[in-house]
Amino acid sequence: MGETLTRLISAMILVPLFIFSFYYSGWYYFQLLLFGLSVIYLGIVEFCSFSDKGDEGKPFVKIALFYGFLIFFVSYLQFIQVQTNNPIPEEWKIFLKYIPAEANLITPIIFILFVHAFVIQLITRPLEGAILSVSTTVIAAIYLGLTNAHFFKLLQQTNGIYYIWIVSGTVFITDGGAYFGGRFFGRHPAGLKISPKKTWEGYITGMITALVYTIGVTYSFEKITGVVQPFSYAELFLFTPIFSIISVIGDLAESAMKRDAKLKDSASVVPGHGGVLDLADALLIVMPCSYYYLCIKEILGYTI
Repeated sequence: MGETLTRLISAMILVPLFIFSFYYSGWYYFQLLLFGLSVIYLGIVEFCSFSDKGDEGKPFVKIALFYGFLIFFVSYLQFIQVQTNNPIPEEWKIFLKYIPAEANLITPIIFILFVHAFVIQLITRPLEGAILSVSTTVIAAIYLGLTNAHFFKLLQQTNGIYYIWIVSGTVFITDGGAYFGGRFFGRHPAGLKISPKKTWEGYITGMITALVYTIGVTYSFEKITGVVQPFSYAELFLFTPIFSIISVIGDLAESAMKRDAKLKDSASVVPGHGGVLDLADALLIVMPCSYYYLCIKEILGYTI
């Protein structure tokens, strides 16, 4: 089976699961929690495997997993308190009052993670490799746990479903468009040492297809709901190219880490794509960036 067909089959399986995870609220988005925890688990294991430098330092995998899960789970508990599609029962609120939705609980969790990793390093390992061991442990939990937690931040917005379609679609369509654009039209290498096979034609095709996609999604939402969406068509001509470029940066960042580890793919759990990080690398960067873009819009007085 060719690589292109394998990629398409994987997408046909994963895309419906992904859509179901954020669309269905009947189980208080429990399926989204499971989906996210699965991504975090596989992603942290992959990251820690290619961050392992042996005697020079290696991450504490169990600590990274614990705090990655904790960050995501706390964010989930805060999210279900503010989402309005399926309000939680009153008896749940008795316990959730200790995890208020408006509280900033993630910052102290990250600080405790840092201290915990350093204490374990001092107790169980020699001082050599301490910086690499502690830093990669903290990065693993943040790179997978904190970035994925921003999915809840986007989804809890008034137009959350629309934003998920726009942001996720921009990432995946940019990647797919760049892949096929490079295969069919690629003539001029982009000159990147990290990914020498990438071409300018591929990147441009990815950006154009993403713009067509975001315009199509916005038009469809407006026709179906009869409500003007928060992204105007003019804004999409600004938003889409910028976030297509950010998605490319996310992809290249993960490629740089793989090259440092002398790996082609982060793993082989997703046929045709490689590992979870190979598939979600761009989204891990674009999700937080898009959320803070919306925050800046709101501060400036625009409707989000």
